[in-house]
Amino acid sequence: MGLANAFKSKQAGQISAVSMLVEAGLALYRGEKKIAALLLGAAALSYRWSIVGIVAEALIRIYQRVR
Repeated sequence: MGLANAFKSKQAGQISAVSMLVEAGLALYRGEKKIAALLLGAAALSYRWSIVGIVAEALIRIYQRVR
């Protein structure tokens, strides 16, 4: 199984989605409602398409750094 296939697997999408759900909960706990909402959306994308979820999470991280 190559790296590209690992990112495309259903299990990778599920793990990524759960990870982002936990991060969204932590962001909500810290009072960052907008980040939490973005992470929830990214988790939904990641569950369906893991590559798109990874890109969305990277963009959210960049957004957090620049604001």
